[in-house]
Amino acid sequence: MAPPGRHGPAFEPLEPGDPPLIGGYRVLARLGTDGPAPAYLATTQSGRRLAVRVVRPAPEDDAFRLRLRREIAAGRRLRGPFLAAVVDGHAEGALPWVATEYVPGPSLARAVDELGPLPVPAVRVLLGAVTRALQAVHDTGAAHGALTPSAVLLAEDGPRLAVSVSPDGPAGDAGGPAGDVYALGRVALFAATGRDAGAEPDLSGCPDELRGPLGRCLAEDPDRRPEPAALVAALEEDPPWEGWPPQGLAGLLSAYRADPDPAPRRAGAAPEAARPAKPTRPDGMPAGAPRIVPNFTVPAPPPDRPPLAAPAGPEVRPVMDSYRHDLVIALGIGGGAFGVLVLVLLLVFLI
Repeated sequence: MAPPGRHGPAFEPLEPGDPPLIGGYRVLARLGTDGPAPAYLATTQSGRRLAVRVVRPAPEDDAFRLRLRREIAAGRRLRGPFLAAVVDGHAEGALPWVATEYVPGPSLARAVDELGPLPVPAVRVLLGAVTRALQAVHDTGAAHGALTPSAVLLAEDGPRLAVSVSPDGPAGDAGGPAGDVYALGRVALFAATGRDAGAEPDLSGCPDELRGPLGRCLAEDPDRRPEPAALVAALEEDPPWEGWPPQGLAGLLSAYRADPDPAPRRAGAAPEAARPAKPTRPDGMPAGAPRIVPNFTVPAPPPDRPPLAAPAGPEVRPVMDSYRHDLVIALGIGGGAFGVLVLVLLLVFLI
């Protein structure tokens, strides 16, 4: 176990080859998980965050895909306030996938690894929340079958149990619901002591306040293990809980609510922000560009002036009126001369 207090990043950057989209959901970052298949932080168009796990099937394994399709359908029917339920999934295609509700908090495995064992009040809260989640699963006639410290997620308002979707069948189911109760005892013992329970768990180092409920969960005989409803009644722990979140957990929670770092470019090009900006001169032109110095000055337009007044003096007739006057005189003279000529010719003719 790593020394407490080494808070690593909540998300890991995407790697070359990671899909930008899964089932129409935009992939933001990788989620650190203990499973063999990669898991991603993704978002819907409305901004809702999801945890999307890619399932890697055997090539052309129709039976595998049929089981996965049934598991996805069963997971989507599970609902409860302490469950991180299945939201979507697809069993076809080259890479089948399952999307669950994103819980903004670390797994129990990581919290204990970084902070050490949880205090007794926090372990009682964890027992109450996970038992209620198991009760919701068992009420549908199913079993979880994969309850481990990595499947328990610690949020600000309480723990959540991630719904298991496994096409290979229940992992670690030693007897249906009774096997889930046994696994619950192991998970709670890990939370209280910080150590793996081992093949044959014992209660050494377990706080006295927890020995009773954990001892019943870890009973060798499945018939002696309590039903989830009876265990909830024995704990007498109802939300809202005092002592939650435990001290130190708040330092981890903020990282899971933050936005992940932008994904690196897959084509090898540097991001826009990392490219050096081109230096510019005060005139706005790039450095090294030839300077253009004007060799003339454009005169400024003259200021507005009032229109000039006409000089005082005799009125000047328009040009067209002068032309008409001269034409009338010319026609009068011409007409008179023509009349005299006609008169002279007439007298000559008569004589």
